[in-house]
Amino acid sequence: MTGAILYFSGTGNTEYVSRLFKKHFESQGITCILIDISKKRTINDEYDFYIFGAPIHAEVFPKNYIEWVSDNFKKSNKRCIIFSTQAANKGSGPDQLSEILEKKGCKIDIQEFITMPNNYYVVAFEKPSKEDIRSTKENADIKVKEIVEKFLRGERYINSVSRFRLNLAKAEYKAFYLFSKGWARRNLSVDMKLCVKCMKCVKNCPTKNIKFKENYFEFGNQCISCQKCLHTCPTNAYLYKGSKFEQYKI
Repeated sequence: MTGAILYFSGTGNTEYVSRLFKKHFESQGITCILIDISKKRTINDEYDFYIFGAPIHAEVFPKNYIEWVSDNFKKSNKRCIIFSTQAANKGSGPDQLSEILEKKGCKIDIQEFITMPNNYYVVAFEKPSKEDIRSTKENADIKVKEIVEKFLRGERYINSVSRFRLNLAKAEYKAFYLFSKGWARRNLSVDMKLCVKCMKCVKNCPTKNIKFKENYFEFGNQCISCQKCLHTCPTNAYLYKGSKFEQYKI
């Protein structure tokens, strides 16, 4: 049996949890393939089950993830797991995606929220301590192990939010997305004395919003505020509102 983990990750939380799923399934002799949707254009229905995961952005999954699944994941009657990562206890993203997948014929067996450290501290909230990160990672590992065990026993477990909360979240995200589109252009710059021109940020931007022109970086109007460029820069050359910051490392 082989499963596919279809995920999107900005600062690394969702990728970390995706790797936990891979670890726990493979400890039971079941192969899992990690598929970063920002690097994959299409997918065939060649797996025995699917795991879908993404971070919560303003209560729901980011636009690029929802659109990728809607456009590229074809009809399937396979068993599925949906998970979200967020600093809070839950979000509306899994319910949002469940609606789409059920219309494609998928059987959602498990839907769960996995709390991870806050990674939005550059903009707001308090930066998590090393102890906070350590304990949250431990709890995530325990929860993923439990999810895998339930799935393999054939159990069905759906952790969801109310219809009212989901509808409100969808409306809120529309406003958040309009704000996000110009977020990088308004707030980010690059210290060219630190930049080694590896172009990692240009290549890895999920919306291709970053261009390098004549020794400077230009940000477009398609940002989703995932912060991948900020926290994965190998030399920490990015500046937020002209100031340095400590990168998030999971």
